[in-house]
Amino acid sequence: MQRVRNILNHFPSKNIKRRAMSSSAENCGVKIEQINNNYLVTLSRPKALNALNMSMLGVLLPFYKNLASSTSPAVVVMKGEGGKAFCAGGDVRRLYDMRQEGAAVNDICEFFRVEYELNQLLGSLPNSISNVCLLNGITMGGGVGLSVHGKYRVATENTMFAMPETALGFFPDVGGSHFLPRLPKAGTGMWLALTGARLKGTEVFHAGVGTHYVDILMMDVLEKELLNLSNPQTVPDLLSKFHAGSNSGNSELPFDEIKTHFCQPDVEQIAASLKNTDWGQKQLKLLVKMSPLALKVVYRQMHEGAKLSFKECFQMEIDMAAEAMAGDEFYEGVRSVLVDKDRNPSWNPKTLEEVSSESVDAYFRNL
Repeated sequence: MQRVRNILNHFPSKNIKRRAMSSSAENCGVKIEQINNNYLVTLSRPKALNALNMSMLGVLLPFYKNLASSTSPAVVVMKGEGGKAFCAGGDVRRLYDMRQEGAAVNDICEFFRVEYELNQLLGSLPNSISNVCLLNGITMGGGVGLSVHGKYRVATENTMFAMPETALGFFPDVGGSHFLPRLPKAGTGMWLALTGARLKGTEVFHAGVGTHYVDILMMDVLEKELLNLSNPQTVPDLLSKFHAGSNSGNSELPFDEIKTHFCQPDVEQIAASLKNTDWGQKQLKLLVKMSPLALKVVYRQMHEGAKLSFKECFQMEIDMAAEAMAGDEFYEGVRSVLVDKDRNPSWNPKTLEEVSSESVDAYFRNL
């Protein structure tokens, strides 16, 4: 096993900044190891649940860019360090601090631009690269963007997936516009996007977020065998050998109810429908905590994203992120959850009925 402390040794390129590529794992939050002709990418900020920041992006983006341009086939395994999380999202607290320091919207949005470029790259790697993400623990927000666009996402009983952005007055970005509306069960993406509901264990596989489900006790063995493969095209066969999804029974997720409630023609009618069942009332308790503006923006985002290409979804999302960073709702959400931690945001407007169509349209003005 050879620790790749300087990825330029393996992927020479005049366009890569040597400073970023030679950062130590302790400083950048990413470890990259070469094993045979394959790579193990470890997100290495366990105390922060491997939350994604600019330093990590500064290593991951050049690595995957050079990997994509290489003619050499490879298996790339990505995992999170520490066992608690694959990646608990982006470092949104830093964006809040930048606003407090008076940073311009364009500067705040630089994080999103780099992150979305990486997300698009991960979703368009050549067939010679088999990218496998081991979702060992919390997988939220930015961690979803690192994994869900790739070919293979392996869940375990320890996996917890969520896109909780409406609680922050934001929207499920990192390509959420593309993958959530395309989940196989009708209404599931809308349910996850609006409520921030959590999927656990086998639910991650049954909902279509994970491509495979493997017992956590077998993950180390799976990782070693993946990295020892000489032919990336044999990854599906190996994953099938470890896959335990067929033994996990039917999903306990109420897909019929999800379809009934979350395929309604607007958010108000979704809320009204949820009052009619016990499960629905539990979802309604989640909805009423979220930003009303964000709920209406996300509802439209899901419908627009269903019609757009992969690339177009990210173009829409960067515009949406800029609109959010120019407003106040996102910062109020971050304040309530991550700064003061009072979980008592003062949303503006306070109700769905008060949300104007103009305020929603502003997020989509460039469509």
